[in-house]
Amino acid sequence: MTFNHYILFLKMNAKIFFLIFFIQPFFISCQSESSDEMKVEVVASHSNIGTTSVVPVQLSESKIQNFPFQILALGKITASIQAKMSFKTSGTIEKILISNGSKVKESQILAILENEQQKIVLQQAKDILLDARLELNKLVLEYGGKDRDTNSVSKRILENIKSKSGLNKALTNLRDAQLKLENTFIKAPYSGVIANLKTKEFNPSTSNEPFCVILSHENLVVEVSILESELEIIQLGQPAKIKSLAYPDRLYNGVITEINPFVSDQGLILLKVKIIHPDQYLLEGMNCQVIIEKILKSQVIVPKEAIVERSGKKVVFVYENGVAKWNYVTISHENSQEVAISEGLSGGQKVIVKGNLNLGHDAKVEIIH
Repeated sequence: MTFNHYILFLKMNAKIFFLIFFIQPFFISCQSESSDEMKVEVVASHSNIGTTSVVPVQLSESKIQNFPFQILALGKITASIQAKMSFKTSGTIEKILISNGSKVKESQILAILENEQQKIVLQQAKDILLDARLELNKLVLEYGGKDRDTNSVSKRILENIKSKSGLNKALTNLRDAQLKLENTFIKAPYSGVIANLKTKEFNPSTSNEPFCVILSHENLVVEVSILESELEIIQLGQPAKIKSLAYPDRLYNGVITEINPFVSDQGLILLKVKIIHPDQYLLEGMNCQVIIEKILKSQVIVPKEAIVERSGKKVVFVYENGVAKWNYVTISHENSQEVAISEGLSGGQKVIVKGNLNLGHDAKVEIIH
């Protein structure tokens, strides 16, 4: 390196040193300002943690009173008396005198098969019977009896001449012909409503499926299943309420008429609830809701809104001197609006029913109306 190069090197290093010395305080100043701002934010955030807000709540009061325990179950309406009607003989359907939904009375004719042949056979049987009676009377006279007086001969002789005249056989043939003609008619065995009529006139009768079904509209029941645990409040003769899903505004009275003494694999028990005074709005197979109610005496009762969950347990918050105190509770029964508490509460306590979803123990609260 020459002398001139050495002098140039010293001058350049002197400039770099001057820049470093001059700029360093500026960076230090900026860094301290940034640190101060971070400290202010940290202090501010810590100050927010210590503040607690007052939660507005609404109150109710736990009461000791009778509790209307309800069991709600879905089921289907069925007619406890129903008959599948079919012709007792084959043939062509001549007349159908009813339609689906028709109300019929006991012994009313529903339909008729073509029966000219059966009528002829019946008339022939009547003619044969008439001949047999004439022959009988002739034999009575021959055996010393009086004209048209079968009592004028002994019983032994009368039995003998009845057989000899063909009277017994003629009576049997007549009854057979009458039955064959009767079998061309379908008659209602009881009063009811016609359902599932599918056959048309002038078609052959079939033995594969019923001609129609007669439902006894006065004997409608709802079949429902309840939980095994609910059986303790159920008994025969207990009243119930029934609502059809099709007409929810119509409420019917019912009574429990049957409890099947069998628990299914799902833990269910089948009940039958007879509908008192059913009307035309209720149909076979209709879906219904059954409400079975029983009054449980002297229960601690709170509104359903008072119950919240904490860690999978039922909790009720009680208002005490401006703070919320939580109480673990045990629910014994519930209905659509209230619950009965068996443990954890007593009567006359102020329970929080609104504003309780996000409350904690000892949270400050303010009563609103």
